[in-house]
Amino acid sequence: MAELNVDRFYERLNKIHAHFLKNREGGMWNGANCISINRASTDDENPYTKSEVMHHYLFGYDLPDTIIILTKEGKCVVLAAKKKIEFLESAQGKENGSIVELELLLRDKSDDNASNFEEMLKIAKGKSNGENVKVGIIMKEHKSNASLKEGSIVGGWEKKLGESASKVDLVDITAGISMVMSSKDESELDLMKKSSVLSNKVLKHGFIPRIESVIDEGLKATHEKLAQEVDETIEDPSKISLKVPKETVQSCYFPIVQSGGKYDFKVSAQSNSDNVKYDVITVSLGARYQYYCSNIARTLLVDPPKQVSAMYELLLGMFEACLKVMVPGNPLKSVYGAAVKYLKAEGKEDLVSSLPKNLGFSMGLDFRDPLLQLNSKCTVPFRQGMVFNLAVSLSGLKLSEAARSTVNSKSAIKDLSEYGLLIADMVQVTNDAPEVLTKYGKTLTDISYTINDDDDADESDDDDVDAQLAKKIAKEEELQPSGGRRSGRLAANSSSAQETEGAAERERKQIELMARKNEERLRELARASKKKSGDEKTKKAEELEAYKRTKDLPDNILPNQVKVDMANQCVILPICGNPVPFHISTIKNVVLPDPDSASYLRINFYTAGMAVGKDAPENTVKLVQKYAPYATFIREMTFRSLDSHSLTTAFRQISELRKRARTKELQDQEEANLVKQDKLVRTKNERVPRLSDLTMRPVFAGRKTQGNLEAHTNGLRFISTRGEIVDVMYTNVKHAIFQPCENEIMVLVHFHLKNPIMIGKKKQQDIQFFTEVVDASQAVDAGKRSMYDPDEMDDEQRERQLRKRLNEAFRDFCRKVESVARKNGYSLEFDIPYRDLGFNGNPHKEMVFIQPTLNCLCNLTETPFFVVDLSNLDHVHFERVTFMSKAFDMVLINKDFTKQPWRVDMIPNDDKDSIQEWLTDMEISYTEGPMNLNWKQIMATVEGDDRFYMDTEEDEVTPKEAGWEFLRMFGKDDQESAESEEDDSGYSENSGDEESEEEEEEEEEEAFDSEEDSESDYDADEDLEEQGMDWDEMEREAAADDRRRKRDGGDEEERPSPKRKNRRR
Repeated sequence: MAELNVDRFYERLNKIHAHFLKNREGGMWNGANCISINRASTDDENPYTKSEVMHHYLFGYDLPDTIIILTKEGKCVVLAAKKKIEFLESAQGKENGSIVELELLLRDKSDDNASNFEEMLKIAKGKSNGENVKVGIIMKEHKSNASLKEGSIVGGWEKKLGESASKVDLVDITAGISMVMSSKDESELDLMKKSSVLSNKVLKHGFIPRIESVIDEGLKATHEKLAQEVDETIEDPSKISLKVPKETVQSCYFPIVQSGGKYDFKVSAQSNSDNVKYDVITVSLGARYQYYCSNIARTLLVDPPKQVSAMYELLLGMFEACLKVMVPGNPLKSVYGAAVKYLKAEGKEDLVSSLPKNLGFSMGLDFRDPLLQLNSKCTVPFRQGMVFNLAVSLSGLKLSEAARSTVNSKSAIKDLSEYGLLIADMVQVTNDAPEVLTKYGKTLTDISYTINDDDDADESDDDDVDAQLAKKIAKEEELQPSGGRRSGRLAANSSSAQETEGAAERERKQIELMARKNEERLRELARASKKKSGDEKTKKAEELEAYKRTKDLPDNILPNQVKVDMANQCVILPICGNPVPFHISTIKNVVLPDPDSASYLRINFYTAGMAVGKDAPENTVKLVQKYAPYATFIREMTFRSLDSHSLTTAFRQISELRKRARTKELQDQEEANLVKQDKLVRTKNERVPRLSDLTMRPVFAGRKTQGNLEAHTNGLRFISTRGEIVDVMYTNVKHAIFQPCENEIMVLVHFHLKNPIMIGKKKQQDIQFFTEVVDASQAVDAGKRSMYDPDEMDDEQRERQLRKRLNEAFRDFCRKVESVARKNGYSLEFDIPYRDLGFNGNPHKEMVFIQPTLNCLCNLTETPFFVVDLSNLDHVHFERVTFMSKAFDMVLINKDFTKQPWRVDMIPNDDKDSIQEWLTDMEISYTEGPMNLNWKQIMATVEGDDRFYMDTEEDEVTPKEAGWEFLRMFGKDDQESAESEEDDSGYSENSGDEESEEEEEEEEEEAFDSEEDSESDYDADEDLEEQGMDWDEMEREAAADDRRRKRDGGDEEERPSPKRKNRRR
């Protein structure tokens, strides 16, 4: 038998004993004098008995037919057979904490343990003075142990306890055991996380690929069969390439797969023998790793109508609402209350009846603790280290006839009249936000599938035939131009084919560009790491010093008074009558509880072994880390005073001092990486280029900042009407942009700086100066005015002239600034945005017009400014690119992977081709995909991957996708295979030409005939693919159409062009 972990055994036994002593008189331990854990024989039907769970908790193993007694005095007695006693002997003599003695009693068959029972009863009763003694047992198991066979240790002991002569009252201690085990230690939390990962991977790599293949191929599989496959995967994780020993894992319960309108979300539900329906599919599975349990459940939606999708989004919102209240201090019932509150807030109060009786339960060694459930009654508070299975569901939902009519006629969901939805995840309670341990996605895009979307298949096929036909005609025209007039229909098809070819050419260039960019980035990163290796120096912790010696303490300190020294930033606290100074940066917070007969002041300090929080001073965090291994920390101090005034004053002063210190630190952080600017050299002997009556953004102190902008020898100076000065050095300008007023209400010059400068109390990297052409808040007259109104015509004329004059003034100023900078040896050029390449999008919180310049992608008219330096751009990814969506999102990835990408959302689909064309021209790689990605997680992964831009794994043999190729919707292999097919066809034609050149002795006519034959063969292959008409037939039909339209008097443009539909990628 394996060895006992003695340290863990005593640590957990002490934990049980401490909780027992503290809460003995309450309802958890019911006033028991001692605890008796009676572990009977193993029951395969119920592996989650409280006694078995306790054995795994204490020993790491199950020791059947064993009795453990723990008295309130700290004595522990174990009665068991010989091998089990030998297993426990290593713990004798190593007692610690509140456990004073461990006594091991060997089973005695000679008298059926009568003497052992007498000794145990004497120990359990202690000093009872002949009165009845309460012995705590697990009452539920006691009732089932009554039928134990004769000769068993537990059977004889429980019979002894039941005798009236024993003077023992049995009380239930199940609640106490549940509370002790509910809060996990570090080793338990680690096992819980591993168990959750196992469940997550079984779902992700086992069930999901299997159900997707069943749906894609239209296979028949019963719920029971799918559940059996999942169960086998849990029992043998090597099936999904997980290297986990079989003996350490098992299934918590037989997995539950349901569909077709029959849903039961209880853990005791069973998978039936019906075939799975492709409608609403729910799956629940639980894995057990080293006896620690986890559970996960998901709902998969196939061809969901909008009603079902909306209901799932509601369930997802309810899940998040429940998750938010799972913080220490809140009662367990607050989760159920949060779900009901969310439904009422969303106007879905009628769905409260569709909720289950509980929304989850505590998990650990015990799969489901019945005393710690997330229902509407449990008042037990959440505590750090607790782990719950949060399972939210809605059952008995009706699917209306109108909703069913909106889906494809082939969809199985058309036959569904009632359905249910379920989401379940493992959640760990922490001092910060609760942590979800099962990470598999649950958003609508993660669990939704569309398989019957081919209503327009015929129309799409027709479009493809037309496109192929036009492509063939274009090729023939290129080989042998006819010079004749082409009909309107053929011209439209030819244009469509050219667009398709343009996209293919762009894709080919992108693959080459990405390969080249990967090599360049590898070289850049190698140079950067070499440069950085010798320059990085970690800033050491600075020791705190309030006073150099005790004589420097203030003179007016009283022996038992809390004193605040504002000048030296410290708090002087009385400890045993002696004043001890504490620097303000060591104080985490200060609390002034409501006074009763006296006033209290509690001061909490930053200490090791607990989260310091994001507001902790940087130097304090380093000091705590430095001294954590060997120093003793004070966590908190509480002071009591009958005079409330003194403590209230101290509380107010400490709070004010902490606020000042925090403000100072934030200001230092703002100014930490500021680069010292050169001093402006003013031009004195010549006329200075100047723009008057400008407004500057960002503003000083929240007020509109107006003034004049001047260009001097080495920089520009803005002087406001209030005398505020801002200097912009030419050497600090990275990009200067002049945007004339065309459709906007302002004309502006904008400077994107290399290093930020301070404006007011904030760092700014973008500074702008503008003049409004018309008042942005000008009121519009509600009355109707004639278009021939002379006053209105004069206003429009004046506005046009003002626009022209201001544009010219700003343009002239920019030319002069460039001239002054060039004359003084500086390089400064103003870019003008390309309006014709602009597009609408949402980079922040509103739709704006975004325009590219030579070096940037920007929107300068709205705040906050959106300026992306193309030199810092590594890659662009297009999200939500599908044939159904009307808009897509664009993610611009920074070369610095520590920074999150820029985003532009809701760009109209019509602008996609022009944006991609511009990116290709600027030699910026891009990819596209159908869904939104978790960029925070992606950037964290990429940042830690040293071989990200390489095309092999660490063994330098196994190939992988280099750089951002993993985002590509079509793989590089697909493109290369398509190119190879085109190359093969080209090779056959070229080889024919080479052969005709080698046969110089043949006549020219014969060579022509052979070339004509090869072309006819090529056309025959095209016709087999297209099943279309030849050239003459198309021309005849087109000419007949033209004559018919002319005869009917119709216009050529009235005939609609063939409908084009983007093919799904």
